[in-house]
Amino acid sequence: MRMIPVIAASTLALSLVASQAMAYQAGDVYVRGEFEKSDIDDNNNVSRENAFGLAGGYLFSDKLGMELGLGEDVEHDYQVGSQSGTLDRMPVNLLVQYYPLGGIEAARVQPFIGVGLNYTRFSSVSGAGMDVDDSYGVVGQLGMDLTLTENISATGFARYADVEAEFEQGGQGVADVSLNPLTVGAGVTYRF
Repeated sequence: MRMIPVIAASTLALSLVASQAMAYQAGDVYVRGEFEKSDIDDNNNVSRENAFGLAGGYLFSDKLGMELGLGEDVEHDYQVGSQSGTLDRMPVNLLVQYYPLGGIEAARVQPFIGVGLNYTRFSSVSGAGMDVDDSYGVVGQLGMDLTLTENISATGFARYADVEAEFEQGGQGVADVSLNPLTVGAGVTYRF
């Protein structure tokens, strides 16, 4: 009786390991759900937070694709001069991704590198007359997909974005704060 669970677990493990990896190919479409931890630049007074993100992408060739990522609207505490309060930050990233092992059937591990544009929307700013302008900047990403089944991969990544929060009070500039988040995340990717 004890052999049945051992055999079942062994069969499941072997089927995951032996499943044929599907090569990254031109025309592939994918979606990803991910959990992210952003480490905001240490030289300011803005809190660090965790978030959920979504991404989707399309491969134009075996090795080159485009990804659009949207982060959850996350509330941060801030302190600028004598003013303190909260603000919501929502990042949107558009990246060109390069997959060096794209097109290789046997590659269970697919590293990727991306570069693109980050747009960060700031909203719900509290504090006496405080406002924050939205930010545009460069974003870079390194990551890896580990193929689990023909369509499902576990994904890990690190992303750095150039984000400047320009604080205003009553229409007058108060401070420019470099957030520059280094985001580390993991998620599950489904490829169609």
